[in-house]
Amino acid sequence: MKKYDIAVIGAGSGGLVAALTAQRRGAKVALIERYKIGGECTHFGCVPSKSLISSARLYQAMKKAEKHGLPKVDVSADLDFSKVMERVDQIVQGVYANEQPAHFEGLGIDVYIDSAGASFLNKNEIQIGGETIWADYTVISTGSSPRMAPHEGSETLDFLTNENFWDLRELPRSIVFLGGGVISVELGQSLARFGSSVTIIDRNPRILKAADEAVSVLAIETLQKEGIQILTNAEVAMCRQVESGKINLSIVQNGQPKEMTAEHIFVALGRVPNTNGLGLEKANVTYSGKGIEVNDFLQTSTPNIYACGDVASPAKFTHMASYQAEICVENILNGNHVENDYSIVPWAIFMEPEIGHVGLSEAEARRKFGEVFVSQVNTNSVDRFITESETVGFLKIVMDKNDVILGADAIGVHAGEWIQFLTLAIKQKLTLQSLAETIFVYPTFSEIVKKAATRYLRTKQSS
Repeated sequence: MKKYDIAVIGAGSGGLVAALTAQRRGAKVALIERYKIGGECTHFGCVPSKSLISSARLYQAMKKAEKHGLPKVDVSADLDFSKVMERVDQIVQGVYANEQPAHFEGLGIDVYIDSAGASFLNKNEIQIGGETIWADYTVISTGSSPRMAPHEGSETLDFLTNENFWDLRELPRSIVFLGGGVISVELGQSLARFGSSVTIIDRNPRILKAADEAVSVLAIETLQKEGIQILTNAEVAMCRQVESGKINLSIVQNGQPKEMTAEHIFVALGRVPNTNGLGLEKANVTYSGKGIEVNDFLQTSTPNIYACGDVASPAKFTHMASYQAEICVENILNGNHVENDYSIVPWAIFMEPEIGHVGLSEAEARRKFGEVFVSQVNTNSVDRFITESETVGFLKIVMDKNDVILGADAIGVHAGEWIQFLTLAIKQKLTLQSLAETIFVYPTFSEIVKKAATRYLRTKQSS
């Protein structure tokens, strides 16, 4: 039986960081994966979706050529969607080329690829297919899978998810997204720009419920202007396939029944942690439908087993999995001393305009602290946005009474980039004064951060 210092189950974002970090620090490491190295992000998530968004963004820009003083571009010819998806696949394969098993084996990491995955026999022994290994410590980073539709009739239908969507080679003429979160908004906008008829159905009063309300409202206005139908306070009661091959949906919105038909249904109703088949009971690891339970050090109920990423975290982001993976390895090697921190987790939504968030929203800050202060600057007052003719959006910064930054919400071109300034500011407990005194390159999008700080301080001084 092979013995390892650390076994890592799952070779997605968190698993790769855990394995590489442990190997660099001298541990003997086993990396176990049931599909392909790279996980959700490389094959079904971040990489393909942002590649598709990139093509859709360029296609949309071509339609606006005249507004930039350029000759009109005729995009009326039929779009060859298969070529768009071929490009997406090429990019995925390009990224995957740097994640081949041989690369990690060359670093001294033993890689196990088995469709059955890994299953604990006890807290130290792990079965992989017909082989059993021993690990002093284990990091579980098995990610999550799409939550499937519970509606009547759904069990007989072939729904799209973020996993099988990438097999499409024909542009859907009509598509309904179930759920009003990130996936629906990003892919829905892209498909609408290519020419699909897109509908988003959400049970909540507004889509993008995790975003600041003002951000969500502006995003909704943008999507609707691009022809996307958004049905809120709505749920699907039943769905069935009709003779044409399309899917008929029976919907209840605000208590009123509705019927609609679409070529495809895309299920984006959240994620389910991947715990099945791991044999967690045999290792005495406590878990629930929400995932594996961990303490502040990301340690499970079994002291030598840790977990990170989607399988154990409510913050289901690639960057969160990577961050937590480093904590797991550090605590394994040097004892529990680094705590997981959810208070400063930035995230972005890559629709147009982009959405960025970090820390507390205005509503959250008011609930927690009572009196807070807000500085908001619209993108149409910043020169770089004006020169790009992209003036829809704003930045909102929330502070406490001492001008210490508590959080920020942004919507606008490249908001996912300039929100990073606020992430660092919150991490270092900086005040608006520090941002106002920082020199920003002119003209840049991120100059909006300095403008928000400066404007607020001037207003405060004059009051």
